Amino acid sequence: MRFRLNMVSFNIMIKGYVEKGEWDEACSLFEEMLERKVQPTVVTYNSLIGYLCRKGEVDKGMELLKDMSRKGKFPNAVTYALIMEGLCFLGKFSEAKKIMFDMEYRGCKPRLVNYGVLMSDLGKRGEIEEARGLFVEMKKRRFKPDVVTYNILINYLCKEGRVSDAYKVLVEMQVEGCEPNSATYRMVVDGLCAVGEFERGLKVFNAMLTSRHCPRPGTFCCLIKGLCEKGKLSEACFVFEEMGKRNMSFHSEGWEALTGAACGEGRVVSELLTELVTTGSSVV
Repeated sequence: MRFRLNMVSFNIMIKGYVEKGEWDEACSLFEEMLERKVQPTVVTYNSLIGYLCRKGEVDKGMELLKDMSRKGKFPNAVTYALIMEGLCFLGKFSEAKKIMFDMEYRGCKPRLVNYGVLMSDLGKRGEIEEARGLFVEMKKRRFKPDVVTYNILINYLCKEGRVSDAYKVLVEMQVEGCEPNSATYRMVVDGLCAVGEFERGLKVFNAMLTSRHCPRPGTFCCLIKGLCEKGKLSEACFVFEEMGKRNMSFHSEGWEALTGAACGEGRVVSELLTELVTTGSSVV
């Protein structure tokens, strides 16, 4: 068609190869790119470095980083974040942290993504206070956390059972003007349900709906079952109705919890049973 291949064409193909794990093909294309005198970009190098670091071959990734600099291509915050992820994967957190604080001297200012890598690694290792300390340090350096950064902290606080602290972070991010997303609300609601705080979970659930975010079916079911166990049938029915509005299926355990709670209160359950029969295809 008489169009010449350019850097965008090569970058798309190289990214596709590395995502499929076809490293040799990606390298061949990179060599072809150089032969055709098409200059690689930071995107090209990031695709290759990212693949190597995910495989734990950080030394090779560092060699590409040096090659990049020799060719006059400046690495960006994502480049360094990929190297940092690779080091964390190998258990070399201290080296990853050093990379982040050294990168500024190399002409690249750290970004939220770099802090996020370190916070995620600390969270995975259960070092939540260290992750929170890094979060505070980041804010002191006048980095404004985004929803991804807040979610990292909330996620690992919930996993450690520190849901009250996660809830405080949710409130803090809203006060700071950062809008929670679906993942934020879901983690907090699921976390509250996991520690039996279903009424508090319902409050966050309502805030989630008000913000026009939709929970997952598992969150709906867990909340309904928990509210029923607490004797909060009206609240459970409200959640059930919201689930029905979104055409989500309801499992048999949920039905048992609802009907059991209704019977326990001496209420007539014919309406629930009728609903159960009419939506029998949703019961598993």
